[in-house]
Amino acid sequence: MDIFDVSLAQVLSDKQSGSVAVLQQLIRTVLSYLTREKNTSESLIVIKYRLPTITAGLKHFSVVNHFLKELENQVNLIEEKSSEEETLYDFVTKYDNHWKDANKNVAALALNTLDCEGKTILLHSNSSVVSSFFRKMSEAGVNLRVIQTESRPENEGRYQARILADLGFDVEFVVDSAAGFMMKNVDLVITGADQIQKDYFVNKIGTFVIGLLCREYKVPLIVLADSRKISDSAGNPDSLKNLIRPSQDIWNVAHEKIHPVNYYFEPVPIGLVSTIITENSVIKPAEL
Repeated sequence: MDIFDVSLAQVLSDKQSGSVAVLQQLIRTVLSYLTREKNTSESLIVIKYRLPTITAGLKHFSVVNHFLKELENQVNLIEEKSSEEETLYDFVTKYDNHWKDANKNVAALALNTLDCEGKTILLHSNSSVVSSFFRKMSEAGVNLRVIQTESRPENEGRYQARILADLGFDVEFVVDSAAGFMMKNVDLVITGADQIQKDYFVNKIGTFVIGLLCREYKVPLIVLADSRKISDSAGNPDSLKNLIRPSQDIWNVAHEKIHPVNYYFEPVPIGLVSTIITENSVIKPAEL
């Protein structure tokens, strides 16, 4: 296995990062490979034949799908023309430059839209756009209280808690099942999303329960996501049942009658969402 495949395997096995962070890792991996291989026709073929594997492993991430479709189209275009008016390296670089500030732009609009001063905000899982938003709030001197869930089974909430703590926020860290106990003191729930469909959005397992708690306690559920994550397709929420991670992440138990099932993503009814904020608009669910 060469260094490119090793790097791809690391991207495909990342269980802590949000979809935008995974995409950034993938782009860095592709650019590094193209640079190392001098962006030759042989490297174009290698990329082409790795695309199905990458797509299969990351198809639940809308932003990654967006990039992979654009990348596949460019590969086909270069092959059809038998010339490289725009090399694959140039294309990936241009794509990266176009979207690299998407999280910052979402965060800036969210800062202008949401009044978080003195509020208590509950967070679940780990999201690069949520981290960008809190970075903006730190720079603006916004004073608030953070409650961060552990985000089982991979505990990536610990990673996000450290990021927010390093930004200067006091973080109250709780197990996922404590969300209901804490909700009566929560003003806002803010989350990222991996996909946004007309009827549901996709996020880390446990988000649906938190959304139901928001409805019960009348707490706004705010979704931050760049516009690539919004799809006009019908979607297939049942397909998420096939995205099962290794069972030992939950419990490495040797018993013929115990079967740990590690569902990692789930659909959350869009009706539970109060507001969706992208890099260029503030959207109500009915407007999707």
